[in-house]
Amino acid sequence: MYYTITLNPAVDMLTTAENFALGKLNRTGEAKYVVGGKGINISMLLKNVGVDTCALGFVAGFTGYFIKTELDKLEVKYDFVETLGATRINMKLTTETETEINGQSSAVSEDNVNEFFKKLDKLTSEDVVFLSGNVIAGMGVEDFKAIAKKVSELGATLIVDSNKDLVLDTLQYKPFVVKPNEFELGEMFGVTLNGLDEILDYAKKLQERGAKNVLVSRGADGAILLTEANEVFEVNVAKGKIVSTVAAGDSMLAMFVAKYNETKDYAEALKYASAAGGATSFSVGVGSKVLIEELVPQINVKKLK
Repeated sequence: MYYTITLNPAVDMLTTAENFALGKLNRTGEAKYVVGGKGINISMLLKNVGVDTCALGFVAGFTGYFIKTELDKLEVKYDFVETLGATRINMKLTTETETEINGQSSAVSEDNVNEFFKKLDKLTSEDVVFLSGNVIAGMGVEDFKAIAKKVSELGATLIVDSNKDLVLDTLQYKPFVVKPNEFELGEMFGVTLNGLDEILDYAKKLQERGAKNVLVSRGADGAILLTEANEVFEVNVAKGKIVSTVAAGDSMLAMFVAKYNETKDYAEALKYASAAGGATSFSVGVGSKVLIEELVPQINVKKLK
């Protein structure tokens, strides 16, 4: 089973505004509401491509109810801890540029956290666990590390995608793959990366700290994969009209892991990962299997080393 952990999920409000001006009344176009949170995005993409998945984490209030209702419609399984308050709403506003305004969820209690950890007891070596996004109010860095540790100790395959500090703190538990973008990779080491050689140098540093594979997304420049066998692959991106880049990276990571587990072929996994990222960029919400398959012929993977 593929499990995703989203400690701090959201309802994403996607909307547009013309001639947006700070400090004045602005009117938006029709809003679309989608379930958000990195792990939940991964669960939805996996479901779209026919992979069984279960979403874990915390939900609360009317927004939490919306998340569960939407996942029910998509037939995505979940096993959330119900908490008091409300799950956050994030606004994704497209004007001349794309602006994100992220809200904050209500804090979870110690009892909520303990209930969540009990849900991890069912993990086995047959399972894959995506630990994605940031902690919710009421949890801290040590809780995040404790989740990674427990997943590792139970023998499940661990994948981590979070902010720089949380990724670095969990490398000791040897995640199968981490997926920073180029900026985030440089941020982890306090540098600005210039070119492929420097990307590979710092990706290797993540491997030295415990990561098995490092997938570095580069926006319009595609992505670079450094494998545990010290192979290097480069991939381009598909062409199309971008609707929203929200969840594109999550889709890439989900598809990479699922396709690799199916084929044991890094190049094939990277090809489908790039197509999945593109499919989500060209869609409201995560990309469909049909669109991913349509984009695959545009994707070229080169082995560099």
